[in-house]
Amino acid sequence: MKHLLATSLLLLSASAFAQPAAGPFARMVVIQPKPGQSAAFEQGYQRHLEWHKGANDRWTWYGWSFVLGDRLGMFMDGTFGHAAANFDAAVQPAGDAADNAANVVPHADFLSHGVFRRLESASVGQPLPDASPFLAMATYTVAPGEETAFERQLVAGASAPANTGRAAPGFTWYRLQVGGAGGQYVLMRAVPSFGAAAELPEVLPAGAKALVRGVRTELLRYRADMSYIPKD
Repeated sequence: MKHLLATSLLLLSASAFAQPAAGPFARMVVIQPKPGQSAAFEQGYQRHLEWHKGANDRWTWYGWSFVLGDRLGMFMDGTFGHAAANFDAAVQPAGDAADNAANVVPHADFLSHGVFRRLESASVGQPLPDASPFLAMATYTVAPGEETAFERQLVAGASAPANTGRAAPGFTWYRLQVGGAGGQYVLMRAVPSFGAAAELPEVLPAGAKALVRGVRTELLRYRADMSYIPKD
Protein backbone atom coordinates (compact mmCIF):
# COMPACT_ATOMS: atom_id res chain seq x y z
CA MET A 1 0.00 0.00 0.00
CA LYS A 2 2.81 2.42 0.88
CA HIS A 3 4.47 1.58 -2.42
CA LEU A 4 1.26 2.30 -4.34
CA LEU A 5 0.77 5.60 -2.47
CA ALA A 6 4.33 6.70 -3.17
CA THR A 7 3.96 5.80 -6.84
CA SER A 8 0.70 7.76 -7.08
CA LEU A 9 2.24 10.83 -5.48
CA LEU A 10 5.20 10.63 -7.84
CA LEU A 11 2.91 10.45 -10.86
CA LEU A 12 0.85 13.40 -9.62
CA SER A 13 4.00 15.44 -9.05
CA ALA A 14 5.33 14.62 -12.51
CA SER A 15 1.98 15.55 -14.07
CA ALA A 16 1.87 18.89 -12.25
CA PHE A 17 5.24 19.90 -13.63
CA ALA A 18 4.98 18.35 -17.09
CA GLN A 19 5.75 20.70 -19.94
CA PRO A 20 2.87 21.27 -22.38
CA ALA A 21 3.23 19.67 -25.78
CA ALA A 22 4.89 21.95 -28.33
CA GLY A 23 3.03 23.07 -31.43
CA PRO A 24 2.16 26.01 -33.70
CA PHE A 25 -0.91 27.34 -31.90
CA ALA A 26 -1.35 30.47 -29.79
CA ARG A 27 -4.06 32.28 -27.87
CA MET A 28 -4.04 36.08 -27.84
CA VAL A 29 -6.33 38.29 -25.77
CA VAL A 30 -6.79 42.07 -25.97
CA ILE A 31 -7.98 43.81 -22.80
CA GLN A 32 -9.05 47.43 -22.32
CA PRO A 33 -8.85 48.92 -18.81
CA LYS A 34 -12.04 50.72 -17.79
CA PRO A 35 -11.77 54.54 -17.71
CA GLY A 36 -9.69 55.66 -14.77
CA GLN A 37 -8.90 52.10 -13.72
CA SER A 38 -5.58 51.38 -15.44
CA ALA A 39 -3.69 51.06 -12.15
CA ALA A 40 -6.41 48.90 -10.60
CA PHE A 41 -6.42 46.69 -13.68
CA GLU A 42 -2.66 46.18 -13.54
CA GLN A 43 -2.74 45.36 -9.84
CA GLY A 44 -5.62 42.93 -10.36
CA TYR A 45 -3.91 41.30 -13.33
CA GLN A 46 -0.72 40.85 -11.31
CA ARG A 47 -2.75 39.15 -8.57
CA HIS A 48 -4.20 36.88 -11.23
CA LEU A 49 -0.70 35.94 -12.40
CA GLU A 50 0.07 35.01 -8.80
CA TRP A 51 -2.88 32.63 -9.01
CA HIS A 52 -1.26 30.99 -12.07
CA LYS A 53 1.98 30.67 -10.14
CA GLY A 54 0.23 29.12 -7.16
CA ALA A 55 -1.56 26.67 -9.47
CA ASN A 56 1.79 25.57 -10.96
CA ASP A 57 0.65 26.58 -14.44
CA ARG A 58 3.19 25.31 -16.99
CA TRP A 59 2.07 27.68 -19.73
CA THR A 60 4.03 30.86 -20.37
CA TRP A 61 1.91 34.03 -20.53
CA TYR A 62 3.47 37.11 -22.13
CA GLY A 63 1.99 40.57 -21.58
CA TRP A 64 2.36 43.84 -23.52
CA SER A 65 1.02 47.39 -23.44
CA PHE A 66 0.09 49.05 -26.75
CA VAL A 67 2.24 52.18 -27.17
CA LEU A 68 1.57 53.04 -30.83
CA GLY A 69 -1.58 52.52 -32.88
CA ASP A 70 -5.31 52.88 -32.45
CA ARG A 71 -5.36 50.55 -29.43
CA LEU A 72 -3.09 52.84 -27.43
CA GLY A 73 -3.41 52.18 -23.71
CA MET A 74 -4.81 48.67 -24.12
CA PHE A 75 -3.13 45.45 -23.03
CA MET A 76 -2.50 42.16 -24.81
CA ASP A 77 -1.55 38.84 -23.33
CA GLY A 78 -0.86 35.58 -25.06
CA THR A 79 0.42 32.06 -24.70
CA PHE A 80 2.32 30.54 -27.62
CA GLY A 81 3.89 27.38 -28.99
CA HIS A 82 1.09 24.97 -28.12
CA ALA A 83 -0.33 21.83 -29.60
CA ALA A 84 -4.06 22.26 -30.20
CA ALA A 85 -4.88 19.65 -27.55
CA ASN A 86 -3.23 21.82 -24.89
CA PHE A 87 -6.21 24.16 -24.96
CA ASP A 88 -8.37 21.34 -23.62
CA ALA A 89 -5.96 20.84 -20.72
CA ALA A 90 -5.55 24.33 -19.24
CA VAL A 91 -4.72 24.49 -15.54
CA GLN A 92 -7.81 24.48 -13.28
CA PRO A 93 -10.25 26.23 -15.67
CA ALA A 94 -12.90 26.86 -13.02
CA GLY A 95 -10.41 28.32 -10.56
CA ASP A 96 -8.81 30.40 -13.30
CA ALA A 97 -12.18 31.84 -14.33
CA ALA A 98 -13.16 32.59 -10.75
CA ASP A 99 -9.90 34.37 -9.95
CA ASN A 100 -10.07 36.28 -13.23
CA ALA A 101 -13.63 37.39 -12.42
CA ALA A 102 -12.56 38.60 -9.00
CA ASN A 103 -9.33 40.41 -9.93
CA VAL A 104 -9.47 41.47 -13.59
CA VAL A 105 -13.04 41.69 -14.87
CA PRO A 106 -14.12 44.49 -12.47
CA HIS A 107 -11.43 46.76 -13.90
CA ALA A 108 -11.31 45.93 -17.62
CA ASP A 109 -13.21 44.75 -20.69
CA PHE A 110 -12.10 41.80 -22.80
CA LEU A 111 -12.24 42.98 -26.41
CA SER A 112 -11.00 39.94 -28.33
CA HIS A 113 -9.79 36.39 -27.80
CA GLY A 114 -8.45 34.44 -30.75
CA VAL A 115 -6.65 31.20 -31.52
CA PHE A 116 -3.87 31.61 -34.07
CA ARG A 117 -1.60 29.23 -35.96
CA ARG A 118 2.05 29.99 -36.66
CA LEU A 119 2.97 29.72 -40.35
CA GLU A 120 6.34 28.05 -39.96
CA SER A 121 7.32 27.99 -43.64
CA ALA A 122 6.49 31.70 -44.00
CA SER A 123 8.52 32.75 -40.95
CA VAL A 124 12.22 33.46 -40.53
CA GLY A 125 14.36 32.87 -37.44
CA GLN A 126 13.24 31.76 -34.00
CA PRO A 127 9.49 31.74 -33.27
CA LEU A 128 8.19 35.01 -31.89
CA PRO A 129 7.12 36.63 -29.67
CA ASP A 130 9.77 36.65 -26.97
CA ALA A 131 10.73 38.91 -24.09
CA SER A 132 12.32 41.61 -26.26
CA PRO A 133 11.65 45.18 -25.08
CA PHE A 134 9.22 45.90 -27.93
CA LEU A 135 7.05 43.93 -30.32
CA ALA A 136 6.18 45.36 -33.74
CA MET A 137 2.88 43.87 -34.86
CA ALA A 138 1.10 44.26 -38.18
CA THR A 139 -2.30 42.71 -38.86
CA TYR A 140 -3.18 42.15 -42.52
CA THR A 141 -6.63 41.31 -43.86
CA VAL A 142 -7.17 39.54 -47.17
CA ALA A 143 -10.47 38.89 -48.93
CA PRO A 144 -12.22 35.52 -48.64
CA GLY A 145 -10.79 33.06 -51.12
CA GLU A 146 -7.40 34.78 -51.32
CA GLU A 147 -5.85 33.14 -48.26
CA THR A 148 -4.05 30.37 -50.15
CA ALA A 149 -2.53 32.77 -52.66
CA PHE A 150 -1.48 35.15 -49.88
CA GLU A 151 0.23 32.40 -47.90
CA ARG A 152 1.97 31.13 -51.03
CA GLN A 153 3.48 34.58 -51.48
CA LEU A 154 4.58 34.69 -47.83
CA VAL A 155 6.35 31.36 -48.14
CA ALA A 156 8.09 32.48 -51.33
CA GLY A 157 9.24 35.66 -49.61
CA ALA A 158 10.62 33.81 -46.60
CA SER A 159 12.65 31.46 -48.79
CA ALA A 160 13.96 34.16 -51.15
CA PRO A 161 17.78 34.38 -51.38
CA ALA A 162 17.84 37.71 -49.50
CA ASN A 163 16.33 36.03 -46.44
CA THR A 164 17.96 32.60 -46.57
CA GLY A 165 19.76 31.83 -43.33
CA ARG A 166 18.73 35.13 -41.81
CA ALA A 167 18.50 34.26 -38.11
CA ALA A 168 18.09 37.87 -36.94
CA PRO A 169 16.23 40.03 -37.29
CA GLY A 170 13.57 37.42 -37.87
CA PHE A 171 9.82 37.54 -38.14
CA THR A 172 6.89 35.24 -37.45
CA TRP A 173 3.56 35.02 -39.23
CA TYR A 174 0.33 33.86 -37.58
CA ARG A 175 -3.03 33.09 -39.19
CA LEU A 176 -6.22 33.60 -37.18
CA GLN A 177 -7.91 30.22 -36.89
CA VAL A 178 -10.98 31.10 -34.83
CA GLY A 179 -12.19 34.07 -32.82
CA GLY A 180 -12.66 36.92 -35.29
CA ALA A 181 -13.17 37.96 -38.90
CA GLY A 182 -11.59 35.63 -41.43
CA GLY A 183 -8.57 36.37 -43.55
CA GLN A 184 -6.47 37.86 -40.72
CA TYR A 185 -2.68 37.43 -40.60
CA VAL A 186 -0.40 38.80 -37.91
CA LEU A 187 3.26 39.64 -38.52
CA MET A 188 5.41 39.85 -35.39
CA ARG A 189 8.92 41.30 -35.15
CA ALA A 190 11.01 41.86 -32.03
CA VAL A 191 12.69 45.27 -31.76
CA PRO A 192 15.12 46.56 -29.12
CA SER A 193 13.88 50.13 -28.88
CA PHE A 194 11.13 52.56 -29.79
CA GLY A 195 13.31 54.18 -32.45
CA ALA A 196 14.32 50.87 -34.00
CA ALA A 197 10.67 50.18 -34.75
CA ALA A 198 10.63 53.16 -37.11
CA GLU A 199 13.42 51.66 -39.21
CA LEU A 200 12.16 48.13 -39.70
CA PRO A 201 12.60 46.93 -43.30
CA GLU A 202 9.66 45.83 -45.41
CA VAL A 203 9.20 42.05 -45.36
CA LEU A 204 5.81 41.70 -47.06
CA PRO A 205 6.44 40.31 -50.57
CA ALA A 206 5.23 42.42 -53.47
CA GLY A 207 2.92 39.65 -54.63
CA ALA A 208 1.27 39.53 -51.23
CA LYS A 209 0.73 43.29 -51.12
CA ALA A 210 -1.63 43.07 -54.07
CA LEU A 211 -3.90 40.77 -52.03
CA VAL A 212 -4.10 42.93 -48.91
CA ARG A 213 -7.45 44.59 -48.21
CA GLY A 214 -6.47 46.25 -44.94
CA VAL A 215 -3.56 46.60 -42.53
CA ARG A 216 -3.14 47.74 -38.91
CA THR A 217 0.37 48.51 -37.62
CA GLU A 218 1.13 48.74 -33.90
CA LEU A 219 3.98 48.79 -31.41
CA LEU A 220 3.73 47.02 -28.07
CA ARG A 221 6.00 47.31 -25.05
CA TYR A 222 6.83 44.11 -23.22
CA ARG A 223 5.69 44.07 -19.59
CA ALA A 224 7.82 41.73 -17.50
CA ASP A 225 5.70 42.72 -14.49
CA MET A 226 2.57 41.62 -16.37
CA SER A 227 3.97 38.32 -17.66
CA TYR A 228 4.25 34.83 -16.19
CA ILE A 229 7.11 32.52 -17.12
CA PRO A 230 7.12 29.29 -15.12
CA LYS A 231 10.39 28.18 -13.63
CA ASP A 232 11.83 24.89 -14.84
